[in-house]
Amino acid sequence: MRCIFCKEPSDSSVSQEHVIPESLGNKDHVLPPGWVCDGCNNYLSREVEAPFMDSDYGKRARFDMRIES
Repeated sequence: MRCIFCKEPSDSSVSQEHVIPESLGNKDHVLPPGWVCDGCNNYLSREVEAPFMDSDYGKRARFDMRIES
């Protein structure tokens, strides 16, 4: 299997990719390991999701949805 983002082999990946970030309360909509390599999953978490969650909008969204930290 190849990562849907970088197209590198991802058969040994152990990470699940949350289609909607888990930090926004998603526990159900995930892609199984192998769809996204561990490197891309970590990159998306660190470079896309974290800055959003640290923004005022991200904090407000979590507050409004009553999602625990």
